[in-house]
Amino acid sequence: MHKKICGLLLCAALLCMLLAGCSGSQPVYKVAMVTDGGAVSDNHLNNTVWLALQALNEEYGVDYTYYRPDTNDTAGFLEGVDTLTENGYDLILFPGSLFGEAFEEACARYPACTFIAVDCNPETVPANGAAAVFDKSQAGFLAGYAAALELKNTRFGGVFGSDGPSARELLSGFAQGVDQARADQGVMVSDAAEDFVFLNDRTDYPLGQQTAATLFEQGVSCLLVSSDSTGLGALAEARTRRQAGDQAVWAVCSDADGHITARYDAENDLSAALTTALCDYEKAAYDLVSKLLEGDTSLLGRATVFDLTSGGVGLPEENPALSESTVKACAEAAEKIQSGAIVIANTIQ
Repeated sequence: MHKKICGLLLCAALLCMLLAGCSGSQPVYKVAMVTDGGAVSDNHLNNTVWLALQALNEEYGVDYTYYRPDTNDTAGFLEGVDTLTENGYDLILFPGSLFGEAFEEACARYPACTFIAVDCNPETVPANGAAAVFDKSQAGFLAGYAAALELKNTRFGGVFGSDGPSARELLSGFAQGVDQARADQGVMVSDAAEDFVFLNDRTDYPLGQQTAATLFEQGVSCLLVSSDSTGLGALAEARTRRQAGDQAVWAVCSDADGHITARYDAENDLSAALTTALCDYEKAAYDLVSKLLEGDTSLLGRATVFDLTSGGVGLPEENPALSESTVKACAEAAEKIQSGAIVIANTIQ
């Protein structure tokens, strides 16, 4: 009972901190993010959360900023937290898989502040924290289904910065989407396990690029890539090859829409990204922060799941490289997943 009362008091204290105004009856909310080492204009994970903060500024008048650390590791992230809290920012967001340790450490170091982890899958969610997690099997399924229907006769592979539950969930869904395309339209594609490479470093851009080059040279023509720096290196290799004239190679991105990141001809809007297994960081960040601002503390101390039903995962709204027939088929598949007509098995290995 004592622990329960303490927990309730902590939540109340956090809310009071969050809603404290500088003057008058209009509160000023101070919300910030720590980037993963990249810029907020990276057309990727950082930018999606930054767009959410901009929208929160328009809707709630939040005072918002960001901190870009010198190093993309826990020490660098925590330096950012220290700086932000010293300047009065008491609601801080972390975008991406690199922040697991930093999220838990920041929650412990600053119990009067609130921290939101967006897709970093922390082992625990403290009472002054909230986490957004995504059903990557659903996102992966639709991306695999779309890629197989569109390419029809290709060899799939993948480059992932690390091997963990999140990557395995994405790949499991992707493989099941490819299988569904085979069953629905009899497409002839290859997705052999040995063509999907899990590396041991999520921050090694050159390693991702080199690994992608090797897979392309071995005959793989479409790569599913992770959203970390290593995966972005693989995406860059696909972009470089298409720009050089190799129109047989493609990449399927994950988490953030990779179309602009992989674009090699801006004038004609040509990109190496076929589509993306999208996890909507912008929606997740906006939804969680806005609920806190409106007094809902029920999301503290737990993870909130974003899936097809909540509109948190899927394919991007715009998929320039996909045909109308593929887009239509994917929309129908998404409806079947939500209705239960298509069941995505939990086959993480």
